Amino acid sequence: MLFYGALGLVAMAAGAAAFALVALPADFVRDHAIAAVKERTGRDLVIAGPTSFTFFPSLGVSLTDVSLSGAPGLEGARPLVAMKAMDLSVAFWPLLGREVRVNALVLREPVFHLEVDGSGRRSWDFASDTYRTRVRLAQADAPVSDAPQNVSGGDAASLRLSDLRLDNVSIDNGTLRYSDARTGSESEFSAINVKLALAALAEPLDAEGSLAWKGKTVSFDGALTSLVDVIEDRPAKLKLTFGADVLDATFEGSATLKDALGVEGILSAKSPSARALFAWLGTDLAPSAGFGPMDAKGLWRAKPDQYTFTTAEIELDQTTARGEISLDTRGARPLVNANLKLTELDLNTYKSTGEARSAPPAASEADGNARSIEDLLERATPPGPRVKGFTKREGWSEEPFDLAHLGALDANAKLSIGKLTVGTIRLDQSDLTIALKNRFMTTTLDQVALYQGTGKGTITLDGTADSAAGLDADITLDGIAAQPLLKDAVDIDRLAGTGRLALTLTGRGANERELVETLNGRVELAFANGAIIGVNIPEMMRNLAKGNLGGLDTAPTDKTDFSEMTSNWSVKSGIAENQDLMLVSPLLRLSGSGQVALASREVDYVLRPKVVASLAGQGGAQDLLGIEVPVRVHGPWDDPKYTPDVAGALNNPKTVEAIKEIGKQFKGKKADELVKDLLSGDSKSRKEKGKKLLEQFLSPQ
Repeated sequence: MLFYGALGLVAMAAGAAAFALVALPADFVRDHAIAAVKERTGRDLVIAGPTSFTFFPSLGVSLTDVSLSGAPGLEGARPLVAMKAMDLSVAFWPLLGREVRVNALVLREPVFHLEVDGSGRRSWDFASDTYRTRVRLAQADAPVSDAPQNVSGGDAASLRLSDLRLDNVSIDNGTLRYSDARTGSESEFSAINVKLALAALAEPLDAEGSLAWKGKTVSFDGALTSLVDVIEDRPAKLKLTFGADVLDATFEGSATLKDALGVEGILSAKSPSARALFAWLGTDLAPSAGFGPMDAKGLWRAKPDQYTFTTAEIELDQTTARGEISLDTRGARPLVNANLKLTELDLNTYKSTGEARSAPPAASEADGNARSIEDLLERATPPGPRVKGFTKREGWSEEPFDLAHLGALDANAKLSIGKLTVGTIRLDQSDLTIALKNRFMTTTLDQVALYQGTGKGTITLDGTADSAAGLDADITLDGIAAQPLLKDAVDIDRLAGTGRLALTLTGRGANERELVETLNGRVELAFANGAIIGVNIPEMMRNLAKGNLGGLDTAPTDKTDFSEMTSNWSVKSGIAENQDLMLVSPLLRLSGSGQVALASREVDYVLRPKVVASLAGQGGAQDLLGIEVPVRVHGPWDDPKYTPDVAGALNNPKTVEAIKEIGKQFKGKKADELVKDLLSGDSKSRKEKGKKLLEQFLSPQ
């Protein structure tokens, strides 16, 4: 639009020169042209090169080294336009009827300078309204009684500017430069080649041609209705089609130069690559699988450094967004405001690509399943958590975080998303608010549906340091299905049930692994009507009570049902510790304590199951008499080992009463005598008797 305004000014200057041609002889044409331009524009027309004329079959003038001065008083103002030459040809016979018809006007290598100074003054503003007044009077066919006497003399003054026709106007290899001292923004359009046609000032100005901007050629075809509206600061209708290899677009609306250049209308745009389009516009996006084809349509409003897109529909990759979005480029960083509804959004599509460096696998721990009496009885050390010396395992990426995008802009966005994927976590309808300022982003989960439940909370990402990111999360999830959530979040599918998960965590690091290693905070879990997958603890206890050590093995189809389970975890430096696991189900009470090394994905935890003679579930007594055999769970959390502490169970005096209540397979006196004999005597004697008994169970049949 700046381009059209500048062309209008040059066309007016050409019109003034055409008037001057009527006042022959030729010796005075040049002086009259300069005087006419001064009168009508308030600017100085400088013709530094030679001038040549033709008289038949049309009147023509060729001016070389021509310039039109910038705004008076504008410090350091460059010429509004300067050109190598201007060739003007006016039809002779229409002049006899006082009609100015420009057969041809060619601007050769013009350079337009459109400038805004620090106080907002524009180089294309004129010093007085004389010119606008004369145009208005000419359009109304009113007598120009207040106009200065035309220096041409004769009847030339009666020629009306409204009769000006530009049949064939062209710009040959032009340049347009725009700068705004208030923001420091600068733009340049080069290789401008345009053909214009103007039947009259009140008629459409048609234009077609091409130009180069930021290394790409843009072709365009448009019409401005009318030029006199622009000159008089009224909105003019604008229809424009333009295209480049990264963008095809059409605009139909209005344009104005009042106070500031502005446009408003329906914009339709299509790009084969949003990534290439953003790069062309000055924003390089991080490498990713996203930002492919884009299609957009809506109401576009633009004025210097401010743009809005309302009632918009934007299709990008697999997402359709509807709503409004605005961009303000007046600050240190562009500010984006948005209120959008999205059908779906997979953030993994836009995650920076780059192959993560995998850590070497840890050395495998010796199989914990007992295969000899010595293994069982020599492992009499008290069970307990042991998390130390873990080596790195595969899982967390060591690829450095790309935080540059956090500094690319500031944003305030309200999003409603039908389906949202973040990493391996999948969410259904999600309403969230994102605030990004000075590389610090706060995401508020207003209401999120996920894994059959709902969630609320806040996540902050601090990218103020170039080398590391700070993460804080305070999230509460209610009514969620534990197994699919934990499987997607941390690749654990050992826990099923429905309940509540609350976490408050903070961490900092240059990559995923470092972030996990520095996590601190707490996690609370409370689930009901679920199961521990991969181990059948009641069956394990029953086998032990029968002396069947072969029944200690586990299978993927095994599970331990529970009616209620609660636990509270504290997290410090990437180590999660728990001391109060409580699980209640018919015939089983289970407590537990231990640690999980989050960075290495290792678990070292002790379960203390107790098989009881009670069918009570929730609310059942926790101290019911039963056999208790501690089971150590250790190793990688995706494939842990289960090692029962049988020796500890045999040394527990309560085992005698437990066997009486539960181990009915030892019927009558034989069972009593067996237990009494096994557990009587000193420690050394009990150990020898236990060894002898267990050898019977383990010996080949």
